[in-house]
Amino acid sequence: MNRPMMPQSQREPKHGRPAQRLARLRRGEKHARLPGPQRGFGLGKVLVVLLLVVFFVSLGIKMAPSYLTYFQVRNIMERVVERPELAGAGSRAILAAVTRQLGIDAVSSVDAKDFHLSREGEDTLLNLDYQVQQHVGFNVDVLMHFEHSVVLP
Repeated sequence: MNRPMMPQSQREPKHGRPAQRLARLRRGEKHARLPGPQRGFGLGKVLVVLLLVVFFVSLGIKMAPSYLTYFQVRNIMERVVERPELAGAGSRAILAAVTRQLGIDAVSSVDAKDFHLSREGEDTLLNLDYQVQQHVGFNVDVLMHFEHSVVLP
């Protein structure tokens, strides 16, 4: 038997309303489904994402001062190299100028022992090489290694 075609607006939805689905299920119909579990971003996922964000923000906050100090020391090295009175000066004079500038800029985490002079070909290099260990939490530390070199005139 052929059913007459009804306009889309008059047809009953495939699964009907939730109350109708429940009635069909009670009658034993196979295709009457109850609504499934809701899908989406639940509370558990929100808490995991929030925990990760807090962890990385706190890690950045603890590491930022070390990086700011490193950029400050790089700036000091570039300013010392530009001084005309240090052209042709000995290693002690150059290291003394760097140490003096570190004191002026109140950099206490980098010492003169972190600097050394080396020769590559005909160029003399002022090298910086130091590490900073920062406590993060519990028994976890972050080890940051900083290096920089500038060519002396």
